[in-house]
Amino acid sequence: MVQRRRILASSATLLGVGTAGCLGGDDSGNGNGNSNGNGTGNDDSSDTGNGEESSAQSVDDSYEVCLEPAGCHTFEEVPETVFTIPGAAEDMAMSLGIQVDAHAYPERKPYKFYDQLPGVEHDPDEILQYGEGESARNYDKEIFYEVDPDVVLADPRMLQFYSNWSDEDMAEIEENVAPILGSYIRFDYEGEEPYYTMYELFERIATIFQRRAQYEAWVDLHDEFIDGIESDLPDGEGPTVAVFWRGIDAEAGEFQPAPIHEKRNDARSFRDLGFRDAFAEAGLDPDGAVGYETLLDLDPDYIAAYNLSSMTGDEWRSQVVEPLEDHSTASRLSAVQNGNVVRSAGQFMGPITHLFSTEALAKQVYPDRFGEWTGDSEAVPEDERLFDRERVAEIVTNDL
Repeated sequence: MVQRRRILASSATLLGVGTAGCLGGDDSGNGNGNSNGNGTGNDDSSDTGNGEESSAQSVDDSYEVCLEPAGCHTFEEVPETVFTIPGAAEDMAMSLGIQVDAHAYPERKPYKFYDQLPGVEHDPDEILQYGEGESARNYDKEIFYEVDPDVVLADPRMLQFYSNWSDEDMAEIEENVAPILGSYIRFDYEGEEPYYTMYELFERIATIFQRRAQYEAWVDLHDEFIDGIESDLPDGEGPTVAVFWRGIDAEAGEFQPAPIHEKRNDARSFRDLGFRDAFAEAGLDPDGAVGYETLLDLDPDYIAAYNLSSMTGDEWRSQVVEPLEDHSTASRLSAVQNGNVVRSAGQFMGPITHLFSTEALAKQVYPDRFGEWTGDSEAVPEDERLFDRERVAEIVTNDL
C-alpha cells in the first residue's frame, strides 16, 4: 500500500492565485506575470504569462497553470498527492514543504540537506520507490494508478522517453490519473535549451500548489544569498573549470563534460561563483566524452563533478580525489596537483539544494573569503555558514 505524503506546511495560510497562467521571472526569481501567454524564460529577461495574479483568493476556487511544454491545466482544488520522475521538481516541492509520494533514484537525492534544516520533517520510507537502477526508467502505468496522484510533476517529453509510452498511453494517464506538468531544466533537450531557469520553473510549481507566499520568501532569501556571495568574490576573471556530469573515474579516462556557460540548471553554482568554462574558453564544444589528452591540453584551474548530494566527504576523497592523485596521467593535471578537484550538487537541484551546493563550492574554491570547507555540509560551523538554516526551515514549513 502506498502511503500518502504529508504536506508539512499549514494549508490554512496558503495564498491562492486565480487563473494564474505562465507566471514568470528572471533568474533571480522576481516574477513578472503578464497576459501574453508565451512561456519562454531566459537568464536575462522576464518570462511571460497568460493571467493576472489575484490577491489571497480562496484555494477552493479553480485556477489555471501553464507550463511548457505541457500546456495549461485548470485545477479545481490544490493537489495533495504528487508523482515525480528524476529532475528538479522534487526538491522544488520539498522547498515548499511538500514531500512527494513516488519517485526514482533515491540514492542520488539530496535528502541529507533536508536533515540539516531544523524542524523540517522528511521521511523517504513513506515515498514509493519505483524501479531500481536502469529499471527505474521502465515505468509501469499501473504504478501511476496505484499511487493515484493529483499531479505528475514531469516534463511529458522526458516521461515518454523514460517510459517508452505511446501518445495514447500518455493521454490515458492524463485522462484517468492526473495532469502531467513539468519542464526539463537540467540541460538542453534534443538541442533545445530549457524553457525555464530554476526560479522560473519553481514559480510555476509554487502556483500548482498555491504557495505564493513561500515562493516570494524564497526569492528574497535567494537574492540575499547571491548578493552576499557576489560581494565577496575576488575582482577580475574567475578561474577555469572542467565540469563532468557523469562523475570522475580516474581509471576509465573518459569524462562527460557539462558546458557550464550554457543555460543548464545543474551548472548554476559554477556560474554563481564566476567560473569560466574551460572548454568554451578554448573554443571547444565536445560532443561526447573527452579523455586525458584533451584535459592535459586545456589544463583547467579546477576539475569538478556533481557528487555533493550522493557522496560523503570521505567517499569523495577515497573514490575520486585519491585515484586522480595516484593516476600516472591524471596526476599531471594542475588541478590535481593543486588540490583543486571540487564538487557541487547538480542533477536534482532546486532551491534547497542550490543553497547547499553553492555554499560548498564557495568554500572549496575561496576558503580565505568564505571559510574552510569541512568536507561535508553538516560539519560547517554555525558561524561560518553562508545562509541561515533556520530561516530556510521557516520558509519550508510556512512559518512566515
